[in-house]
Amino acid sequence: MNSHRCILWTVLLGLTFAVVTSHSQAQEKTVDVDRLLWWEDPLLLKIEELDTLLKKQVEAVGSKFWHDHADDTTVVGEQGISMTAFGGKIKISTFIIRWLEPKAIQLGIDSESLSTADEDWLYKRFDELFKLSRRSLNFADSSIIGYEWSSNKCRVVATRKAGENLGIFIQRPRDFDPRAPIEGPTANLDALLSFSSLWNWSTDDFEKNYTPKAAKQEDQKKPPQFEWLSSDKSRARFSRQMFSNVETKLTMFAGSIKVEEAVVEFVNGKAARSTISFYNRGDSGDITVADFERIFKTIGQGLGQVLKVAPKRQLNSANAALPVTGWMWSSPQAVALLEYNEYNTPGRVTKPEFLRLKLAAPNQADFTMGKMVTGVQSMELAKRVTKGPEGDIYITGVPMVDQGAKGYCVAASCQRLFEYMRIPCDQHEMAQLVNVDAESGANIFAMQKSLARIDERFKVSFKPLVNPTLYYSNNGKRRVSEKEFASLVKEYANKGIPLLWALELGKAAEIPPLPGSGQTRGGHMRMIIGYNDAKKQVIFTDSWGAGHELKRMALLDAYDVTIGLFSMAPRGL
Repeated sequence: MNSHRCILWTVLLGLTFAVVTSHSQAQEKTVDVDRLLWWEDPLLLKIEELDTLLKKQVEAVGSKFWHDHADDTTVVGEQGISMTAFGGKIKISTFIIRWLEPKAIQLGIDSESLSTADEDWLYKRFDELFKLSRRSLNFADSSIIGYEWSSNKCRVVATRKAGENLGIFIQRPRDFDPRAPIEGPTANLDALLSFSSLWNWSTDDFEKNYTPKAAKQEDQKKPPQFEWLSSDKSRARFSRQMFSNVETKLTMFAGSIKVEEAVVEFVNGKAARSTISFYNRGDSGDITVADFERIFKTIGQGLGQVLKVAPKRQLNSANAALPVTGWMWSSPQAVALLEYNEYNTPGRVTKPEFLRLKLAAPNQADFTMGKMVTGVQSMELAKRVTKGPEGDIYITGVPMVDQGAKGYCVAASCQRLFEYMRIPCDQHEMAQLVNVDAESGANIFAMQKSLARIDERFKVSFKPLVNPTLYYSNNGKRRVSEKEFASLVKEYANKGIPLLWALELGKAAEIPPLPGSGQTRGGHMRMIIGYNDAKKQVIFTDSWGAGHELKRMALLDAYDVTIGLFSMAPRGL
């Protein structure tokens, strides 16, 4: 599942543990984990018993409950329900059981959602369960705090690193390392460097080599390694954070380098390009310059060995939005471009933000490989407008970018818009441009100023059509009438120009409805790509992957929830 924490001015917390209020209890269907685990000796649980208990719980709440037994590990998830423990006081979404001896159970608690009093209550509950006082644990890293409860039956350890989630680990006393996470799916991506075979891969070949995420959880037979970003299977995405509660281990170069994300593009049914993110601050957190340079050199040396050619320095275009350093390898096998932000520019950028590798078949290198263009022409955009059989008029060809678990809805939407206009700038660059924080998202006012500043470089015009400054200074009144709003949507859709749309989620019905997991409230950015006059609907798209390419909302509802509406189009349109 994706946890889309995409907020323009507030923070939404990820789904792990949180205190459950009586109000939310009344609204949610709940499975009681206390009935799945005997807390005095939770490791007595057997896989057959878990299946039986889950079935009973599912029948009790009348909802689906997903769990997957794979590689001797069970990952329990949720679909339309929530999980609680300790008499309903603690809400659970992370629940992993490793069945191999020594058996282990891993739970997660969102420390931002759990108050100090609630955390202390949880510790005291363990004191009571094991009739022992907790013992403080000492770690070499002083930012980690931890407590241990131990009996002859099991050992429970609660650990937390400053700024990170609280984790609960349960295992038999012997051979137990509380800091060792239980791993989820794994995928070695060195096949993306086997160019002689890669460029001949069809989507079926790709699925034979890697396991896709099924559209329905009950159809998932093996742990998924990637997901299709669109229903036409034109893009596949590997992500370390494909799930909110389990990490996927991605590696390259014989396992020596970790990968955050990789996107593979297919052209005419064949693999044609890929973009691999080895580091981006939004997903990876801060990194030391020494570690960053070590990773960079290892990748560069590996590419040289694979491609058998020396790289050339890629000069920045004068139109580049950010100072980016690139090295290009060109060979009969492939074209490779290794890029990172220049982090030694005092007064501008002082730390690494991203390190990415772009690969393309020799005849498929395009604007994304550093070939800057001035944008598309009006006639070309107009050809991308499609008329549906039931009155839909919408823009096609808007590429899908999945923002993942970050508050990158602004950055991801901007990347999609710029890529649609053949302007190379990904969401990690854009996040830096528009002052995006991975947790809290972008401040909409800072974003508006940043986009206004870069229009000169990209030879595009940024225009607030519904200005959020006016919205907030006028008690939510947009100073744009419903008729004017509808006219703007139609005008730009007919020209083939998607609009950046800032709104409040959860205040109006959508078709299809918002997913049960991920963001369902708060500020968000998506793109308006069309309309239906007969049905009085706005057609839009979300940066949430497959299934979110084309959605709709009643026109007046869309007007009511709008905070800001912006165009970013080639000049003269």
